[in-house]
Amino acid sequence: MNGMDVEQLARDDVVSAARLSAAGHSDAAIAAAVRAGLLVPLIRGWYSVRPARDARDLHWLRATAGWRRFGGRALLSHQSVLVAQNLPDYALDLGVVHLTRKGHGTTRNGRGLKVHRALPDLPSPLSGGLPDRVPTAVGVVQAGLEGVPLTALVAADAALHRGLVTAEQLDLACDLMAGCRGIGPVRAILREADERIESPGESIIGHRLRALGYVLDPQFEVKTDLGPRFADFRIRGTRVLVEFDGAQKYGGREAAFEEKRREDAMRRKGYFFARYVWDERDDVRLIGARAAQAIADSRRWAA
Repeated sequence: MNGMDVEQLARDDVVSAARLSAAGHSDAAIAAAVRAGLLVPLIRGWYSVRPARDARDLHWLRATAGWRRFGGRALLSHQSVLVAQNLPDYALDLGVVHLTRKGHGTTRNGRGLKVHRALPDLPSPLSGGLPDRVPTAVGVVQAGLEGVPLTALVAADAALHRGLVTAEQLDLACDLMAGCRGIGPVRAILREADERIESPGESIIGHRLRALGYVLDPQFEVKTDLGPRFADFRIRGTRVLVEFDGAQKYGGREAAFEEKRREDAMRRKGYFFARYVWDERDDVRLIGARAAQAIADSRRWAA
């Protein structure tokens, strides 16, 4: 068996042991191809014909194999939909592929693959999606039930921002999952979802600040001497701007210089900053203290 053999037998980079066997390859030949790196085990009886690029890519290969294994009798769901839609997978286990049955059948919880019971009938605003997956709004809610409520908010903000879902569809998805344990907190946090949020870090920091009692204005515009500039948030009723600084936000020296010019221009208009980074996202005390200090500083300046 060589690389061309397995690639010709694969679809979407995955191939089943049954298809390899039908093509005349013995169990010993398949095992040898695994040892040689020509085949990468995914789930039981299924292989990839290329190595995964990262954890999300490995999940996608496994999800593709799982969907093909069920021959269209189940749909990608939960975090598998988020990966398929290139949405954030905050606080989720990518080692497990999730499928939801299209018809009757029991749940199945095997190694690396979890199969859920079929959904109730979909209302019309949720129907008509892609044939291999549950509607994106449903996947967002399912992911929040599988992970933590904040999982759903991070994914929902991204999906709204990209126009993949509407607020109505998120509400209907919560109604669809109304009998599931944990749906209350997921439904509550999704009331915060906002299409203006541009990154997972913004979603999380925004939620933490709202939970501390602050009202936020996302993508707040400041008219500066450089022209209009935008901050991730303004704390309403103050002159404090909130910024989340992600590792990918400033790509290189030139971008960092432009960010410094932007911030200086906003400061010249009398604004103060509360800045956060990813490693601080769960430190609620720090988040609150930094916001309070920025507000106090701004008030002293105004006086």
